Amino acid sequence: MGRRSFRAALFALAMVAQAAVALAAAANSNSATIETVDAPSGFDGLTRARALVADVYFGGEKVGEAAAVVSPGSLHFDDPAKVAALVPNAIDPAALAVAFTGEMPTHSELLCGERKRDHCGELVPTIAGIIFDEDHFRVDLFAAPSMLRAIPLDRQVYLPTPQAPVSLTSSAGVALSGSSGGTTTYNFQNRTIVGFHNARIRSDSSFASRFGFVFDDLVAEVDRPDMRYSGGLFWAPGLDLIGQRRIVGLGMGTQFDTRLDRDNLEGTPLVLFLAQPAQVDMIVDGRLVGSRAYDAGNNVLDTSGLPDGSYALVLRIHEAGGAVREERRFFVRNAQIAPIHQPLYFAYAGMLANTRPHAPISLSSTFYYQLGTARRLSTAFAVDASIIGTQKKAMAEIGGWFLSPGVRLRAALLASAAGDHGELVQVQSANIAGLNLNFDLRHITSANGRPLIPVPSPITGFDNSAPTFAQLGGTFTQASGSIGYRLGTASLSVIGSFRKDKGFASDYSIGPQLDWPVINRFGLQLAIEANAQRTRTTSASFIGFRLLSTRGRLSVINGTGYSSLSNRDSAGDSRSRPTGTLSAQYSYQGDDRTQVSLGGGVDRSLDTTIGHVGGYAYTRFGSARADMLHGFGGRGSTEYGVTLQTGLAVDPRDVVLGGRDLNESALVVTVAGPADYAFEVLVNGQPRGRVTGGQRLPLFLQPYRSYKVRLRPLDAAGVSYDNGAREVTLYPGNVQHLAWQVERMFTIFGQAVRD
Repeated sequence: MGRRSFRAALFALAMVAQAAVALAAAANSNSATIETVDAPSGFDGLTRARALVADVYFGGEKVGEAAAVVSPGSLHFDDPAKVAALVPNAIDPAALAVAFTGEMPTHSELLCGERKRDHCGELVPTIAGIIFDEDHFRVDLFAAPSMLRAIPLDRQVYLPTPQAPVSLTSSAGVALSGSSGGTTTYNFQNRTIVGFHNARIRSDSSFASRFGFVFDDLVAEVDRPDMRYSGGLFWAPGLDLIGQRRIVGLGMGTQFDTRLDRDNLEGTPLVLFLAQPAQVDMIVDGRLVGSRAYDAGNNVLDTSGLPDGSYALVLRIHEAGGAVREERRFFVRNAQIAPIHQPLYFAYAGMLANTRPHAPISLSSTFYYQLGTARRLSTAFAVDASIIGTQKKAMAEIGGWFLSPGVRLRAALLASAAGDHGELVQVQSANIAGLNLNFDLRHITSANGRPLIPVPSPITGFDNSAPTFAQLGGTFTQASGSIGYRLGTASLSVIGSFRKDKGFASDYSIGPQLDWPVINRFGLQLAIEANAQRTRTTSASFIGFRLLSTRGRLSVINGTGYSSLSNRDSAGDSRSRPTGTLSAQYSYQGDDRTQVSLGGGVDRSLDTTIGHVGGYAYTRFGSARADMLHGFGGRGSTEYGVTLQTGLAVDPRDVVLGGRDLNESALVVTVAGPADYAFEVLVNGQPRGRVTGGQRLPLFLQPYRSYKVRLRPLDAAGVSYDNGAREVTLYPGNVQHLAWQVERMFTIFGQAVRD
């Protein structure tokens, strides 16, 4: 016990003794009055104001020291401005300095001790306040939430610019398909990105049978803070009611890919005030989806791991003293909506590009432009506006979002100077008492009966068949939706769609669907299935069961039931019969993440019986898939399909072929050393492959990320290597090399036998 604490204890004992004497005297007299007692002789110094230097804490951490004058029950800072400057993230230090001026209550009754651990050490003042611990010469500062800035998750806002040299990543694939007695069609596809720091040239191309060599896009891009600039052949985003369009031109738009907090930007910002450091759990529907420790103050919570949607979120706060409390918040994550306080801007202009056989790039004579903005007004409301058009027509679209815990609503209106107009309504509900609703209704009125913006001819993509007039647009009404209800393990839904084009008969489809798992144990699942569908020309139904059995690497699916089809026109005969499927699949995954699967089975439908076999493999060198189907009875034919994919990473020093997961940036890990030592490559703590001495391992990773990479030995042999994590940042097209030197270590034991 310190000298001052010892004197304070003696002072307290003396006061108690003197009070006891006074009470005894009062009891022996006829008067009921108890007179106040002054400090006992020799302890007068403890009741007078005295100067001291105290340690200053904020949020449980020491932030400095301050001189003060202490009197019983109050404290006066010598320099309030200096004390206010010690408060981290203060919005107005001058206002805090005023609040720290004068005699401040010490709130010693709020001190925590061995017998008091709950509801202690906490103070939420109007502006500022203190808790003074005289025994330890400690002052804890407290500020109102309104006096503190929000603590950002990352002090650094943007990813660092990659240091990779001029490099190239490329993913290539070939797809072959055909049938017995027919011709074989093929399609070679390639995506190549040449990157240098934050700039790149991107190309997607295809060489298909009867279609030739065609570019889907060929564009140069540069990323600057919050903006991306593009030039070349690329897709402009378009609008809800007319879709996107491909142009040869220039564009610029807001981008958040290079921001460290991009995953949090898509969600509602959650700010939580903590008077002291605490652990905060995030709970959705009773499930823990995230947990993290935060400092005292206004904290911006990390919401990057929360799922998409609109829902109520429970924050369970574990405070340092052991107390637990909960707060409820409404959270929305939707990548289509502008983040709060982060408006979006975009502008694109160029010539519309077609897709024509044997023409790598085919321009039209139509000039196209689009510009607009999107803003999030609050947690519940967001708006957007765009102007779009050609040299012959100008249009404008305005839209809005309404977001609530139960419903997400999107509405948009479109109008042109030529008399065209369109309307859009989309509704999506969350899980409300087991009920889910999705609905999309849109209507377009075209003044001349043609698409509002010309569509590439014959059609975007690599399909050899030309589209019908109804597919291209014009005046039409379209609706689609589903209503689902879940009761226990059973799921019942009704799915429907409707389309009416001007001058054509309307088409519709609607019907219920039931999926009810009744047994799910010991690797065996039995479910009842039923569905029905009615269209403009047919009515169909099915009822049966599905049996799934899993044993180790082998799984077997058996579905059996009864199907019927009724035609209401001359398109075909009505028919019904037992139908079903029986298939088996064997899967294997190696320690090096190699995956192999082989399967086969028989499907019996209303029209035919088909046998099928197939398999796929994912390895460090690429992936492969093959399938074959054969129809039995009548003019049965055999159909086949093969797909191969691999990757390529190139920089001035090396060329590496292969890659299990093909992404737009790559990391090449090399180990120099004995070939009999194997290492696991950990990327952000997760194993992504294995490498031995003298080997190279290409890892294709998502761009716009920073990664921490390290090696972990797979045996206990003595080796010396750098086991620290190395951090790299990758943008599209970047290839980074990380090399480790591994050396053997020999342990020698000895003993000194003489001095």
